Amino acid sequence: MSASTPNADPAAARPAAASATKAPARKRKAGAPYGDGSCLDRQLRLTDLVPKHYGTLGLLVLVGLTLIAGLELLYAWMPQLAGMTHGGRLAAFDLDGEGGLAAWFSSALLAGASVVALLVYSVRRHRLDDYHARYRVWLWAAACWLMMSLDEGASLHEGFKEFMTAATGHRLLGDGSVYWVAAYVLVLGTIGLRLLLEMRPCLASRAALAAAGAAFATAVVAQLEWIMPQAGVQSVMVEEGCEMLGDLLLLVSMALHARYVILEAQGALPSRARAGDTEADQAAKRKSKLEAAAQAAKRSDLDAVPQSSASSPAPASAKAAIDDDYEDGLRDRGTRRSRPQRHRVDEAEDLPAGDKLTKADRKALRRQKEKQRRGELD
Repeated sequence: MSASTPNADPAAARPAAASATKAPARKRKAGAPYGDGSCLDRQLRLTDLVPKHYGTLGLLVLVGLTLIAGLELLYAWMPQLAGMTHGGRLAAFDLDGEGGLAAWFSSALLAGASVVALLVYSVRRHRLDDYHARYRVWLWAAACWLMMSLDEGASLHEGFKEFMTAATGHRLLGDGSVYWVAAYVLVLGTIGLRLLLEMRPCLASRAALAAAGAAFATAVVAQLEWIMPQAGVQSVMVEEGCEMLGDLLLLVSMALHARYVILEAQGALPSRARAGDTEADQAAKRKSKLEAAAQAAKRSDLDAVPQSSASSPAPASAKAAIDDDYEDGLRDRGTRRSRPQRHRVDEAEDLPAGDKLTKADRKALRRQKEKQRRGELD
């Protein structure tokens, strides 16, 4: 009986050990469904979504232009397509109506421009040499583009026009659209000019922003019927097409400058060369900068001073110090006689090599030279 007891214990303990090893595994699997969470480190950052290559930006512009052209064609074919419907009208294809595809497309473009402006702000505010906090203009730009996006979706400018008409009692220049046009010109003009100054280093983003401003101006002129009056469908197509084109160019401008700011923060942009520098001069400057950086990295405050530099005399500086003390002594005694040059040379030659003279030593040396000079004059 005593021999069978030890043999039975391992067999009985084996299932318990197996269950003990499996239980923590099930617990870990249930408690950490994503493992150690390293998958989050491989997720794309917001700055990674900005296109870094001009080819990608060009493809996005091409897609946007294709969508604008498609919406214009659908509006032109709307009378033929409306005859197939029960109500005789397709509100989705109406460029001038609210709630259509064109309004949604413009609102999406402006919302994207607002997000990219916020991205530029988040990177631009870390620049070290921006002492006047000029990066805050990107926050204002993001708020402005967001307001324009809301206006496209909810037609806020129409409500503003009716409010100003009721407040003033007059409808200026037709239906009173001049009220919201004036407000847009004031706000967008101020922010746009400030952004043009901010975008000076990036020519591409500045050109895209200027082109967007020209497209918006054309749309406003068509809205006020200053061009193509009584044109009907063609006037609406010009107005809405220029407006959508301006929204697209605004988004492209924000994306181009976001690309520039991100690359500048990463140090991936080449340094700008001065006008008139040749390639050889630029290469020499880069080489000198690299050598200076390498020497600065090797240099330490604890390094010993070389013996040659410590023991080498500095006759010019020492002679200048002696001359200054001599002139000070003469000025104190009320005289301004010029000292002969030969005494200055003799003093420089008599300096102990490698020793740094104190103020007391200079005074003693000056007195000794004055006695010698007086003896020579006598």
